[in-house]
Amino acid sequence: MEKFNLRVFRYDPTRDEEPTYKIYTLPVEKGMTILAALFKVKEEQDPSLSFRYNCRAAICGSCAVRINGHAKLACKEQVTKLLEQFETDTLTVEPAGNIKVLKDLIFDMDWVIEKMKKVKPWFIPKEPPPADGTEYRQSPEEHARIDYASDCILCASCMSDCNALSVNEEFLGPLVLSKAYRFAADSRDGAKRERLEAVLDKFNLEWCVRCWECTTRCPKEVQPYENIIRLRIMAAEEGYKTPGEIHAEVFEKDILNRGLLNEMLLPFKQEGLVGGLKRAPFGIRMFFKGKVNIADFFGGHTIPRIEEVQTIYEKVEEKKKDINIRIPQILGLVYEDKRKSKKKESSQNGGEQ
Repeated sequence: MEKFNLRVFRYDPTRDEEPTYKIYTLPVEKGMTILAALFKVKEEQDPSLSFRYNCRAAICGSCAVRINGHAKLACKEQVTKLLEQFETDTLTVEPAGNIKVLKDLIFDMDWVIEKMKKVKPWFIPKEPPPADGTEYRQSPEEHARIDYASDCILCASCMSDCNALSVNEEFLGPLVLSKAYRFAADSRDGAKRERLEAVLDKFNLEWCVRCWECTTRCPKEVQPYENIIRLRIMAAEEGYKTPGEIHAEVFEKDILNRGLLNEMLLPFKQEGLVGGLKRAPFGIRMFFKGKVNIADFFGGHTIPRIEEVQTIYEKVEEKKKDINIRIPQILGLVYEDKRKSKKKESSQNGGEQ
């Protein structure tokens, strides 16, 4: 392929009523990135094209855009690889999603910054600096808890593709929640509970729909989704009764007592009488679709051999004190192996990404 089409989102609020797309034909050049292609358009075809950039090294996060529907860094993505990946001669470039467009590919970061202020993403020391004049210290194990979260470059790729944020603008979003985790989990920081209260406000931790889009699109492997899960566990350990934890407790008791989840009574047990009544229309629709048994409203039945389930539960409870493995730790190990593999592969290829 000698040439390809770059289909670019265009919008100038000072003169355009609605956004449009304009197609630019460019030569396929070895090593050309999407950012380089945008520069070629601006310098040779259309000087009015506006986009944001800075380092050109996938460090600053300024050039985040959507390429063929998903968030990526324009300076990191090579044209030839994308054309091969999508099996097409046309690449569509748009501004990041879920965020107000200012002009063309430039989006409004002020909205994100205002959200970030709510979790105070800066170091708040819990004690005075060391008397010997050295920096605040922590062990390698303590640093490992915040290692990935510390790599965030504020590109907003995770915010762009977040499905929860697309339907609820009040949701803080994966970038902000990941930043909150980075400092709440820092052994040197003294504002853990303050940050937890900020992310629990308006059920922010519960809005995440577990689609993994944020972690999938993150160009720096910050693990935004996993950090949200870590925050949930941290909140539970600090004694906060979140809707998610109450849901889990109700679920656990149902399985222990009857071997089945009672979906009819779950809303009442979790949210009380008022909350349960609010969900009544949904429950009625489920009933007529054959999704629930009306007998469950009166307690339902117990599965055969429930005593075996209860025996398993008792054995787990006995072993709980001896086992201290949590899901975030498991996820961290998976990503650690992934990073080591990437690093080894990169060194073997002479550092080429």
